[in-house]
Amino acid sequence: MLHLVIFLLASGCGTLCSYVTREYYLINENKKWDDAQSYCRENYTDLATIGSHDDLKKLVNMTAASGETKEIWIGLKKNGVASWLWSVGETQTSDGLAVYTNWASLPDSSHYCGGMRDDGKWLSASCVETHPFVCQEVESSRMYVVLEEKTWSQAQLHCRQNNHDLVSVKNQAENQALQQTVGPSLTFFWTGVFRDEWKWSDKSNSSFRMWESSQPNNDGVCTLYSPSSKSWWDRNCDYRYPFICYNATERNPQTARYFLRVEIQSNSFSSFSDSAMSEAILNEIQKRYEGLKLRWRVQPDGKIFHQKEKKKEE
Repeated sequence: MLHLVIFLLASGCGTLCSYVTREYYLINENKKWDDAQSYCRENYTDLATIGSHDDLKKLVNMTAASGETKEIWIGLKKNGVASWLWSVGETQTSDGLAVYTNWASLPDSSHYCGGMRDDGKWLSASCVETHPFVCQEVESSRMYVVLEEKTWSQAQLHCRQNNHDLVSVKNQAENQALQQTVGPSLTFFWTGVFRDEWKWSDKSNSSFRMWESSQPNNDGVCTLYSPSSKSWWDRNCDYRYPFICYNATERNPQTARYFLRVEIQSNSFSSFSDSAMSEAILNEIQKRYEGLKLRWRVQPDGKIFHQKEKKKEE
């Protein structure tokens, strides 16, 4: 049995809680990914984070103006800590994490895509299954039901080719609205929720991804932007390429951030490395703090939980 002990540690967020406006800078020097990261952190904010459709447009326009055709490092790297995210990426009210969830049961650990069934509950599924899906205008709540059955990636591409994205659900009201829009005719359809282990160099929770259709294919754990295809490719981090840095030029701090310390008493510490277990615990804590958006804070070693050391008796 698990016992939770929660402590309120601190409040206030300054400039860290908000939607970020980024400016990009192409550095035309061939470096390994780690060396490019160090250069960007010394001279700018960090290696490029692409948080939204608007960010992608900026990056595409900047590289097109430079005339660069060679692949370019960006700040996305695979680190093994999986999270459920939204395809649309950052918006003014969300950083991309799937904070609100309505799973019918804990997602299968082998599944990386998700959708909704006709009763409003969510199910995880293999991304290569084909299902109908719902697109949503990025800047509004207008939704479009597409009855054509596609894989999750094909559905995402279809939505984006029409200046939309797969639908996202940020709270119970939006969940009910989506359920009512689709109606009982579809027993299951894709939404924009997905899971992956790729994280940004600046530790942001941006969920925006723009992989080439065949990617990632385990060529490496670092990410290249291809100017020719305007998409992303995974690659071995030791290859040398030009790279893109960014500066955060504007933030809009309007909400407070609270830090909670959670102590969990259990007979088995090893089970806490399981992502399903950590998500289940977070969901239980979330029930106690309705109206707040909670997420785990990943430590520098990539772990969420650390075993508490026993105090030595004098």
